[in-house]
Amino acid sequence: MNDQDILGLSNCEPNRVVSIPASQSLHASTASPSSPSAISTGLSRLDEALCPTSRDALSGLGLGLGLKNGPQRRGIPCGHVTEIFGPPGVGKTSLALEIAVNALCDGGKAVWIDTGSPLPKPRLEKMLRKKLAESTRNTSSQSTAPTTVDEMIQKLTYFRSQSLPHLLALILHPPQSFPGEGTTLLIIDSISGPFPSYFPNPLELRSRLFSSQDGGKNLDKSQIQWLMNRKWNVTGDLANQLTKLAVTFRLAVVVVNQTQTRIKGLPRAILSPALAGSVWESDVYARVGLYRDLTLPVSLSVAANANEDNDKCVVDLDLSTNKIRFAEVMKRGGKPLTSRLEENIVPFIIKMDGLQEVRNKTQTQSNPVVASASPPLSSGLSQNPPASRRSTHRKRKLDEIADSQDEDEDEDEGGFEEVGDSDEEYGWIDEDTCDVPDV
Repeated sequence: MNDQDILGLSNCEPNRVVSIPASQSLHASTASPSSPSAISTGLSRLDEALCPTSRDALSGLGLGLGLKNGPQRRGIPCGHVTEIFGPPGVGKTSLALEIAVNALCDGGKAVWIDTGSPLPKPRLEKMLRKKLAESTRNTSSQSTAPTTVDEMIQKLTYFRSQSLPHLLALILHPPQSFPGEGTTLLIIDSISGPFPSYFPNPLELRSRLFSSQDGGKNLDKSQIQWLMNRKWNVTGDLANQLTKLAVTFRLAVVVVNQTQTRIKGLPRAILSPALAGSVWESDVYARVGLYRDLTLPVSLSVAANANEDNDKCVVDLDLSTNKIRFAEVMKRGGKPLTSRLEENIVPFIIKMDGLQEVRNKTQTQSNPVVASASPPLSSGLSQNPPASRRSTHRKRKLDEIADSQDEDEDEDEGGFEEVGDSDEEYGWIDEDTCDVPDV
């Protein structure tokens, strides 16, 4: 593993990007069969959810991904930016490690930019040994990937960026050797970590400005607005540069994003990505949300036997231990997913040597998930309510006076799905009520 803590930035002008026609760029990106179209996440169902099989691919008319160039690879798409976000301790770094291991085993190079906790190298070696053992057992595999763990680790370039200026200098003004020839994956863990110390929230910023000696009297309103919007300008520049790197070098860029709580204008507190914005949203091609607290419907119950074709079946897993994580695809192909389907929610557990997918007895690919609670995470995107829910809204009577806190209850504020108020959705039934003595 190559550690590069000091940037070798040069004073010369960076290489200018030569503009070429769109048709020529498309031909160049799809003509080379050596460049991978996607990198696996280690979870087969998540790979399928990120890159579902299309009719064009089945008929061989896909843009470089059809059957004419071999089987379609699924997973993290190359040439785009993929976001992984979730609360602390949910497994974001573990999923990023699994993606890096798969990229190294495919024979490519990977770049890991660390802004928080250091990279767990012993765990990475365990995951590489397991993946290498699985590849050696597969006698039909004829790949040119490295044959030893040390060779694969040498193909991983590690950067330690403990501050936001260091990260911006590396991404916006990269050295000539960055990201390197043969690199297929770029991971930033996490991209939102350095921002809070440099860009406080608007309320804190206002309190700092008006608590000065002059009370903020000499500050112009335009200057205050510029300071409040500076974070989004920096975020937009960073997102645009990541997209340029992904397209220019045909990289699969994976950014790990933290979460923040949103309350204003919403019926309840919701976790959303910490780094967001209109420019950021337009540059993110796919988004995967990780969480734990999803109420399992019957269709997602864990299989009780191991009579599955997939060897990643979990046997007698206790749901009360809270070991199961859920990876949900919330955006793919540059478009948000407005409906929650079972095929887009993948349960898995985390082990020291990698991720293990939780398989169930009957995998249905078209039934929507009917959970007893709304999703704990939100991508911050506007989602239209289902047609059945829009048609069942009760029309308000003329003589009915609504409470001030409930008058907007039937509206979908901020594009988030409302939580039902019925006792059945919260699990309250008549048998659960206890006898209350009369006073």
